[in-house]
Amino acid sequence: MHQRSRSARLPAAPKPFWTQLRSFPLYPLRGTALITLVTLTLCTLSRMVPGIGWLLSLLTWGAIYAYAFDILRHTADGRMQAPEILQDSRDGTVWRLFAMMIALVVIVVLAFGAGGLIVGMIVLVAVVLLQPGFVISLAMDGSLRRALNPAVAIALATRIGWPYLAAFGVLFVMQASMITASRWAKGLLPPILDELVLAAITIWGLFATFHFMGYLVYQYHEELGYEPDAHNDLHHHADAPDQRVLDEAELHVREGRTDTALEILRSEVRSRAVGLDVHALYQRLLASSPRTAERLDHARQYLNALLLEKQDRPALILLRDALQADPDFVPLTAEQASQLAARATMTGQQQLAVDLHLAMLKAWPSAQAAPQWALETALLLAERFGRDAEASALLTQALARCEDGEQRRKLGAAQAAIASISGPAPSAAPQAPPAG
Repeated sequence: MHQRSRSARLPAAPKPFWTQLRSFPLYPLRGTALITLVTLTLCTLSRMVPGIGWLLSLLTWGAIYAYAFDILRHTADGRMQAPEILQDSRDGTVWRLFAMMIALVVIVVLAFGAGGLIVGMIVLVAVVLLQPGFVISLAMDGSLRRALNPAVAIALATRIGWPYLAAFGVLFVMQASMITASRWAKGLLPPILDELVLAAITIWGLFATFHFMGYLVYQYHEELGYEPDAHNDLHHHADAPDQRVLDEAELHVREGRTDTALEILRSEVRSRAVGLDVHALYQRLLASSPRTAERLDHARQYLNALLLEKQDRPALILLRDALQADPDFVPLTAEQASQLAARATMTGQQQLAVDLHLAMLKAWPSAQAAPQWALETALLLAERFGRDAEASALLTQALARCEDGEQRRKLGAAQAAIASISGPAPSAAPQAPPAG
């Protein structure tokens, strides 16, 4: 059980984007982003389908921008792995993104038409500089009206400060690299292949730049008043009842009031279903206390929780500790005990399997599976540990209780095999080997 403090659970501050520059262009080349990039690149060839090619091409580029926007929001929420394909874009925000792009183009065209070259250039430069702000604003609240408001984009840029200009420079370099690579592909590669490479480079550029803008939101989320979903998840877990109990119990332990901590944990464990962390702390404190009976009683509950969560390794460690404290210890049910014994044998922990089987035979001597437990234990005792007398005596006891003909045949055959090596079967009951 590791000690945790409240400060340790707070989300780590994002690293400055200028220390992560190498990761942004590599982002589209990993995981789901790469699969999506390749798939959508191939889909761009759909424009060659007669009659409906233009419609298929439009749908393909719609999917490209939709996934790029998913990347932005996924990253802004503090999740650095690529999202599943179109998992967040079903709320219509991507259509507002298209509407915003069209609106910005219309604004620039109208500026050139109504104001001439100088006014048009001023508006064009302003739109280019504020475009990241427009997109980020749309991603944050989904409002097209707010996203198209220059005051909102300017306020966003001023909150970020000078890094906004640096970020714009990074975006410019990434877009310039995309254009340069596209021209190279267009001039050197044969038809069809050059179109595929051009599409791949364009999609790569979109995914990389949208990931970068999302990271910008994540890094400056406090300045922007944005709460990433990943942080909400952490806060939710931090506020859970289990965490409150852990904090309170660990505080008492640090101040030397272990008995108080034990009482708090015992009350929680007995009154509701608690998580593995609570069980682990309770068991650790019990192990260092004289409350052996309480410790073993709780170990059964803890084993049950570990098996439900498929935590076999810690379950075997807990089982070994319990058997060392009491060789007659068994889990809550025979089924759980059989599962743990099989797992111990599979992982090469034969001594643990023997110890548990002997405890199971003592606890449930009339169980339907008891003859099989005896057979498996006897074979381990004889073959693995050379304790033929104990093995043969165990088989004798099992034969006295077993009424199944087929099972009796197996027990008798095993006993005969052991007797042929070590002599007649002794009548003494087997002595349980030390818990290991």
